[in-house]
Amino acid sequence: MKVDQQTMAAHRAAILKQAGRLFRKRGIDGVAVADITGAAGLTHGAFYGHFPSKAALAAEACRESLERSAAYWRKEIAQARRDGVDPLAAIIDDYLTPTKRDQHDRSCAITTLGHEASRDAEVGPAMGSGVEALLTVLQELVAERRPKAGPAVHADAALAALAAMNGGLTLARLLAANPKRSAAALKAAAALAKRAAD
Repeated sequence: MKVDQQTMAAHRAAILKQAGRLFRKRGIDGVAVADITGAAGLTHGAFYGHFPSKAALAAEACRESLERSAAYWRKEIAQARRDGVDPLAAIIDDYLTPTKRDQHDRSCAITTLGHEASRDAEVGPAMGSGVEALLTVLQELVAERRPKAGPAVHADAALAALAAMNGGLTLARLLAANPKRSAAALKAAAALAKRAAD
């Protein structure tokens, strides 16, 4: 039976969503195509109607996951402004939480998959595209805070803030056996990211 375009698009979206979640939770190498299609409610064979390989899926899923995060940040910014809260602080504080530290599938793909992606010629550049989407959001916020500084300064500050956020979350995970030290890593990273943007 022929599947209409709307159903095909829904299947593709389901595969991407489940792939992004499972990859963040278990790593790219720790997830089989059958795991992804099963989680999406599809057959294993349906996968190849959408993606030529697992690597192609990983590349698109990583990019899309980060682009979804950038869209989520924009919603957070709008809500923070409605609430009279500093939008940059809201993003940073939400990123560096114990929940995001402890639940890989609910945190940023950079911290969960960046090390794998950086070794893959197909996945790395795709993920880099997603990273740029996050940096664009941060750069816009920095530009609002420091309008007299030039675009190069805004870009550097955004990079520094994102590096502090990602590094802090990774470090907090590595220190999870020492809860106080792990919490201190989250707090220190948040302070560093905010200073980088000011």
